[in-house]
Amino acid sequence: MTGLRPKFPSVVHALLAQAERGPDGASITVIPEPGKEEALRHDVLLARAARCAAALAEHGVGHGDRVVLCLPTGPQFITAFFGAQLLGAVPTAVAVPLRFGGAAGAEGQMKDIVSYLRPAAVVTTATVIDALPDLDGAAMLDGGELYVRATAEDAPAHPVRRPSGDDLALIQCTSGSTGTPKGVMISHANLAVNCEQFTTAINWTREDVNVSWIPLYHDMGLITGLMCPVYAGSDGVLMPPARFLREPAEWLRHISTYRGTLGAAPNFGYGYVTSRVRDEALEGVDLSSWRAALCGAEPIQPDTVRRFVERFVDWGLPRDAFTPGYGMAEASLVITTGMPEDAMRVDSIDRGAAATHGQVTDVDPESVEALHVVDCGRPIEGTEIRVVDGDGHPLGEDHIGHLQFRSPSRTVGYFELPQETAACLEEEGWWKTGDIGYLRDGSLRITGRAKDLVIIRGANYFPSDFEQAAETVPGVRLGAVIAVGHRAADSDSEDLHVIAETEVEGEEREALRLAIRGAVSSRTGVTPAQVHLVPRRSIPKTTSGKLQRSKARELFVEPAAAADE
Repeated sequence: MTGLRPKFPSVVHALLAQAERGPDGASITVIPEPGKEEALRHDVLLARAARCAAALAEHGVGHGDRVVLCLPTGPQFITAFFGAQLLGAVPTAVAVPLRFGGAAGAEGQMKDIVSYLRPAAVVTTATVIDALPDLDGAAMLDGGELYVRATAEDAPAHPVRRPSGDDLALIQCTSGSTGTPKGVMISHANLAVNCEQFTTAINWTREDVNVSWIPLYHDMGLITGLMCPVYAGSDGVLMPPARFLREPAEWLRHISTYRGTLGAAPNFGYGYVTSRVRDEALEGVDLSSWRAALCGAEPIQPDTVRRFVERFVDWGLPRDAFTPGYGMAEASLVITTGMPEDAMRVDSIDRGAAATHGQVTDVDPESVEALHVVDCGRPIEGTEIRVVDGDGHPLGEDHIGHLQFRSPSRTVGYFELPQETAACLEEEGWWKTGDIGYLRDGSLRITGRAKDLVIIRGANYFPSDFEQAAETVPGVRLGAVIAVGHRAADSDSEDLHVIAETEVEGEEREALRLAIRGAVSSRTGVTPAQVHLVPRRSIPKTTSGKLQRSKARELFVEPAAAADE
């Protein structure tokens, strides 16, 4: 690792420096809905955050205390987040557990997070507060009332505490896509160095404008949408994820209006905007300013990328704007990234050799045996990656194995989970990511997660390959297919089960099952033992849209198997 030196020792230091620019400084602009916006210039944000810090202190929050933020994307969240940091407290952002106006699931989720983190305060909406009982040891604070206090210029401000690098900047709760969520502890030094690494890698400067819809409780949303703009002193534009899901064209319109140069989304987000946006919704839209369409947080599908680029080049999107990357909360965020203005590279490898021998062998892209894998770029400066076998021995390039990384941005561990932390650490600071992939020319390719592998008769298969095949069948909802392995009690090997959402009814359902079995078999050589058809919105996903394969197995496959026994 190199002796990388961040420009600022923390994002708090960066905010203080950016605030000194006064009226010439950048802003975070929040657009809750079309026609409404609120711009928080950095000096204004600092003043409001200091007043919010004073209010938090009055409620007993002190240095090192945890503060849970359960707020939607907006000025209340931003002010409370930086208010906690200015006080020396440790914010943790979680999703607002509201659906259709009710506080569904809020009590159980909040009890779990409070029991685990033992926060001094929970800052949330009045609706959530009304729906919850008292939570032991945590003050329930109305985010709206805190913001009123923060915007009152005559309210007292708390003295700013400049953090040390070892102080915790935040605790990021993992998504739980493959297990129980854990609190990833990120120090101010971790966060600052990752912001430095990433902004340097993609040449993020004060002239850039980032436009984001990703939730701020998600590491990608928080760091690309809020931390990096403040660190770089550049403008940022935020819209609530609910607006994106309701009207994805708004994201593109905001990029056009604010001349956005940067914008990030998981793979599903690019597929969603491609399939859901109507041409008539793009009147007057110009995407030519968008130099880096960043993508990460889940496996990147080449077909999704191609459809996205081909769809929006007519609205000025540069063909080389798509910028894939790889990261995880345990690295603060970014581990590798492609370079803006470089063409995306896709390998076509033999799926049989990959599954059976872990060997990467190039084949014709049009071959039925081809598995298409996106190049996720090289490690950012100061970060190292390696691929190892099951015994931890490093593998050469073009060999599939377990991915590990080490970096000054790496987490110090999981909050009060020493055994889980130790299980992820190897000697000399290498962190086990739980992902499977290979290296080629120093760049990273991800082929799946270790816990998601379907192992059939000793061969390892990647579930995304089965899922993509099933999605080609008319009647199957895109992005709503899960492939899992399940071993019956009397079997020595797993069988493949495919779970697919559909709106097909009646006699057509059996025909759809047969079509899915045929599509998966012809493309992968593996015939599903069973195809489970479920209604739309039945497949469990995390709050950031990741498929929860283990949970889907519990919901649909295991009960059906038990009924057959």
